[in-house]
Amino acid sequence: MRTEEKIDAVLAAEIEPGGPGAAIAVIRDGQFVHRKAHGLANIEWGVPLNPDAVFRIASLTKQFTAVAIMMLAERGLVSIEAPVESYLPDWPARGRTVTVRRLLNHTSGVWSHDSAQIDRTKRPNPPVEEVIELIYTQPFEFEPGDRYSYNNSGYLLLGAIVGAVSGKPYANFLRDEIFTPLGMTRTGILRHEAITPRRAYGYVRGRKRFHNARLDAMSWSHAAGALGSTLDDLAKWDRAIRENRLVSARTLETMLASTRLNDGSIFPYGFGWGTADYAGRRIYHHTGGISGYACQMLHFRDEDLTTIVLSNLYLFPMDKVTRGLLRATLDLEAVRRRDASLSADQLTACAGRFQGDGYVREIVAADGGLAFAEGGAPGLLPFSATGFWQADDPEVEYRFSDLRDGRYQRLTHASPLWPDNVLVRLNDA
Repeated sequence: MRTEEKIDAVLAAEIEPGGPGAAIAVIRDGQFVHRKAHGLANIEWGVPLNPDAVFRIASLTKQFTAVAIMMLAERGLVSIEAPVESYLPDWPARGRTVTVRRLLNHTSGVWSHDSAQIDRTKRPNPPVEEVIELIYTQPFEFEPGDRYSYNNSGYLLLGAIVGAVSGKPYANFLRDEIFTPLGMTRTGILRHEAITPRRAYGYVRGRKRFHNARLDAMSWSHAAGALGSTLDDLAKWDRAIRENRLVSARTLETMLASTRLNDGSIFPYGFGWGTADYAGRRIYHHTGGISGYACQMLHFRDEDLTTIVLSNLYLFPMDKVTRGLLRATLDLEAVRRRDASLSADQLTACAGRFQGDGYVREIVAADGGLAFAEGGAPGLLPFSATGFWQADDPEVEYRFSDLRDGRYQRLTHASPLWPDNVLVRLNDA
């Protein structure tokens, strides 16, 4: 099977006829080797997606914000080791030192404004200054540097720093210093009210059918996730980063360095990009998810290969599709698993409620394997007494450990591009 046919097969498995879809690209040595769209841009009109479509790119915005900060740092206008109040004088430090670095790598401890969902839905589009004021008034969630916790508030503050230091609004700085010089003519803050040619309409999946996604305030995501873009513009962005047209190679290495926490441990996230290894190759990448859209952009560090996935379906499996693109492009063998047979008692030892970082997953025994109690998710099939693979994605594993009183106390969720995620059993009364 040719590479193009393999890639088409990856997308065909994830896109329903008559539903939303994705525009995807594989770029090698600065040239598209695959550039194609699948599915519909507008379900109500039956309009197919086009590779030129504009999508919200959600948290891919963060890499643009991070590069903007580092451009200012190279000009001597910002120090990443300086505290926030050096650039935002009204910032209430409250006895804590939050540096620009801590905002960039999600270790600031600043309150996450995404937790205020009720306020977010009450007012459709508050001025970004009001959202930042709200961040100012809330208590810290932890001491700066104590842990990594993904945080959109930090990137709103970084956007405010870009504006304060440059003398231009954040959006204007990106336009003047990045988009216009690179010829990214179809990238910018994607506002609901603007007429945007070839914009893909956003959708969410309901229990039985797709629904139009609710509008999400641009000011709420702003420098953390308000940009829209296209395959072609993101290919120009990739080229500029690789050719050091915006920041130097040395600065890029700083941005891709893993984060060291106060206890000396390391987390594989730099400034606006996460890092990992895949198939023996070093990568940097980021995902994005926002009402109606999902995306992922991945770059190899030691060879000139990049993949882009832009979807107009919230929770589209961009990570699985990205790995599928890589495996097809690199001509890697499909991942195959051999099921193990477990007794009812062995499955019961794994079942229960497990606490993650801000969420709980309930797992039940089902059909010789495990399943998530809330439904809607694929089953987990055993490959050993304590290891399970995800039925629709054999690269993803769930591993149980710490057996006590007939119940496993720890659950590790392992996915190739991400750090392991450890959940702990809740011993409910």
